[in-house]
Amino acid sequence: MREYKPRRKSIICLTAAAAVCAALTTGCYNNGSSAYWEDTLPSAETESSRPTAVYLTEETEESSDPIIIPTSESTKRTAYSEPGPELATTVSAERSADSDSDASTVPGVPNVPISEFTSTTPINLAAQTSASSSFSASAETSAPTASSDSSASASVSSSSAASETTGFLDTETSTVGTPSASDLARPYSYRFLDEKHKFVYDQIISTAEKYGSTINFSSDNSVTSEEYCDIYQIIYDDEPSLFYIDKKMQYAVNSSTKQLANAKLFYKYGDSVIEKMQGEIDAEVNSILGMITANMTDYDKVKLFHDVLASTVEYDENAANCRDIYGVFVDKKAICGGFSKAFSYLCSKVGIETVTVTGDADGTPHMWNKVKIDGKWYNIDITYAVSNSADIAYVRYDYFCVTDKMLTASRTVYEQSYKYPEATSEDCNYFVKNNLVAESWAEARILLRDGLIECAGSKTSPVQVKCADKDIYDEAVFNLFDSSSKQALDIYEEAYESAENKYNTSVVNFSYDATSLVIKLFPEYD
Repeated sequence: MREYKPRRKSIICLTAAAAVCAALTTGCYNNGSSAYWEDTLPSAETESSRPTAVYLTEETEESSDPIIIPTSESTKRTAYSEPGPELATTVSAERSADSDSDASTVPGVPNVPISEFTSTTPINLAAQTSASSSFSASAETSAPTASSDSSASASVSSSSAASETTGFLDTETSTVGTPSASDLARPYSYRFLDEKHKFVYDQIISTAEKYGSTINFSSDNSVTSEEYCDIYQIIYDDEPSLFYIDKKMQYAVNSSTKQLANAKLFYKYGDSVIEKMQGEIDAEVNSILGMITANMTDYDKVKLFHDVLASTVEYDENAANCRDIYGVFVDKKAICGGFSKAFSYLCSKVGIETVTVTGDADGTPHMWNKVKIDGKWYNIDITYAVSNSADIAYVRYDYFCVTDKMLTASRTVYEQSYKYPEATSEDCNYFVKNNLVAESWAEARILLRDGLIECAGSKTSPVQVKCADKDIYDEAVFNLFDSSSKQALDIYEEAYESAENKYNTSVVNFSYDATSLVIKLFPEYD
C-alpha cells in the first residue's frame, strides 16, 4: 500500500491505518475571519485502499508583549519620552488573550510577524485612492506640569480619520514622473515633507550620522514638539542605515513661543561599537551586491535580494537586533521590521525605489515593502518568503510582487503622512513572469507535472503553481487532494518516467494557500 508520508516535526501525518482513521479530525484552523496565510489543513479523510495525504504545515511560535503607550515626565523645560516597546509616537491595542490561537502554520515562518510600528487608524488597501489624511502622531502623552516661568509641551495627538490636516503634505508630488537623484537619496516619504520639515529631517539625519547629541532650533524654524515627533518617527521607520538610533526622545520647548528650542538624540551603542557594527554590515551587503551581474535587470536584482534574505535569515522575534539591518545582515535573525528595512537598504544601493508599509496582516501588526520595477509598483513581503524548516527549506513566492487587490482581504494599512503608491500591475509577479499561472484545472495539472520533471532535474523542491482565480483554485485543490480523487498521485506517476532524479511516487507532500491561490508539491527524492 502506498501512502503520503510525513517529514518529521514540521509536517502533520495522516496514516492509512484503519485504527488511526477513526481518530483523525480536520487540521484546518479557521475562526471564521482569519485569512488562510499558507498551508492550511483541509479536512482529512483516509481509506485503506488509497494513499493518505500529508499536509505540510509551517510551525509558528508567535508571541509579543503588548505595545504600551509611554507617558511623559514632568520637567521645567523639557519633555522626555521614556521608550516603551517602540517609539513614544506609536500605539496599538493589546493583543487578546487568545491571539496565539489565530495563527495558521507555515514551515518555520510565523503566521503574522510582529512589526514594531503600530497605529490606531488602519486604512483599508482598497480605499487608498483617496487623499491621505493628517500628518499626526499615533499616540497620546500627557502634558507635563508647567512652572511659573516656563512650560513644556509633550502632547502628541492621536491619529484619527477626522484629524485636521497639519500642512505637512504635498500630495500632488507622489508617484508621478521619474524621481530625481536627490529623491532616491532619501526614502519615499521624504518627498512629501514641505521645506521646513525637510530642514528638520536633514538636521536629525546629519546629527545622527555624526553621532551628535543636541540639535538647536531657532525661532525662525517654528517647529512644534508634535512635528518633531512625527519627523523622528518617519526617520525611525524609513532610514534603515540609522540602525543605532534609540527609540526615546528628549526635547525642550520655548516657554514664550511654544516652539521647539532644542532636541537631544540618543543612541543604542557607543561610537566605536557603531563603527564596528557598520563595518560588519558593509561586509555582508557588499557580498550580496557582488552577486549582481552586468546583465541583470531591476527585476533580477529584486529577486536576488528577496531570495538571499529569505534563504539566509531566520525569523526570530527574540533576537537582540531583530528589528534592524544589523540583525538581518550580521546576526541572521530578524522579524518583519528587520526584513523590510534590509530589503529597502539593499535596493537603495542599486537605485531601486522602495517603500516600507506598516499595517495589519489579519489583525496583527506587520511590515512589508512596496518596490518599483520598470515604472510600476508592487507589494513584496520578504518575511512571508522565509522557510526556517530544517526538513524542507525553500523560498516562497506567494507574496512576490503582488497587487494591492490581492492583499485587501487580509491586510489593512496604517494611516501615514503620505499616500502609498498604488500597486496594480502583475507584470513582475513571480508566477506571471515565469508562466506559472494556470487559467484552468487542465492547465494547472500540466504545470504541476512539468514542474515535477523540472525540479527532479536538480532535486529541488517545491513545485509552485498559481491559479488564475478562486474557482480554478478550488477545482484544482479538490481534484488533486480530495479523498475521492487524489489526482496528485497520478501526476507524480506521469512525471516519474521523465524525471532525471527519481522520487517516491507513494509519497505526496503538498500545501496550498487560499489567499495567494498557490499550490505546492514537495517531491521526496530517493
